[in-house]
Amino acid sequence: MTLTLSRPELILKLIVEQYLLDGQPVSSKLLADNTQLVVSSATVRNTMMALEQQGLIRSPHTSAGRIPTTAGIRLFIDKMLQLQPLSSFWNMELQRKLVPQLPVSLLCQQAGQLLTNLTGFVAIVSAPKADGRIVRQIDLVRLASDRLLLVVIDEDGDILHRVLHCETAIDNSTLSKVLCLLNAALGGGGQWQDGIERLGTIVRGESALCQQLLQKVLGQLSLDELQQHQPLIYGQHQLLLTPEYQQNTALQQVMDMLERPDGLMQLLQTVTLDEQPKLLLGKESGFIELANVSVIVQRYQVQPKRFIALLGPRRMNYARLIPLVDACARQLNLNLNRRQASP
Repeated sequence: MTLTLSRPELILKLIVEQYLLDGQPVSSKLLADNTQLVVSSATVRNTMMALEQQGLIRSPHTSAGRIPTTAGIRLFIDKMLQLQPLSSFWNMELQRKLVPQLPVSLLCQQAGQLLTNLTGFVAIVSAPKADGRIVRQIDLVRLASDRLLLVVIDEDGDILHRVLHCETAIDNSTLSKVLCLLNAALGGGGQWQDGIERLGTIVRGESALCQQLLQKVLGQLSLDELQQHQPLIYGQHQLLLTPEYQQNTALQQVMDMLERPDGLMQLLQTVTLDEQPKLLLGKESGFIELANVSVIVQRYQVQPKRFIALLGPRRMNYARLIPLVDACARQLNLNLNRRQASP
């Protein structure tokens, strides 16, 4: 696609592209030497002054060059950015790692880890489970006289398996009774959270040994339920390695936000109203903590609503990364639809 741009727009485009490439201020001389511009250095300087007055570029410190502002990058992305086709390697990795046979939780984990591995940025995936999680099967398997394996399978095929270490040996009678109580509380296609509440009531009325074992099971079920409703975040350490982080300690605020992501997740939930990728640039997010980063986010499922996001410095290769997030979201959507359609 050929873009028809005015001279100021073309100069802004060249400034943003060069800045995204090397992160350095762009001088008028560098622009005047560009073959796409057939104008004098004075004309370039005058145009840059006009762009600065419009708030699209600025001068960092005492540098003679200019860098784009958030508004300048936004105008570039909305009007001038030409997205690149997804590379064959990235497409192959998506097809290879995100397969419909995976349980939902593992599929979400694979997607987040893959995005981080391919880009070196932070990947964020909304919580794998929604409210109303259904238990399909629960079992206790003896490993030794004082060790049991708890196995719980939910309707998505995700499996919780935890080894329970008991202070005393568990006899067969106690094991059978506890297993019956577990199936009464959680079996028969009941909801996970409701089962935890019922089990909590049952525990209080049981004898010491049964109560001890039931409390261990209750603790594991409650912990897994909590974890399944937390967002998946990968690659936080990658952010620390970026040149932008080394130069700007304000990015520590981003790390703090990722450790307590409720506000960020609410923001991403709000902007993902359709299946199109969305881009939040710095201060556009409304969070001061995100002033120095960009977030590409896309919804990949409507019910329950799930989304995937990529967070990194403002100096991203948007032309490559927006198609990657889009392809990842579409692959997840395709796989989840296949799962729902299968008998």
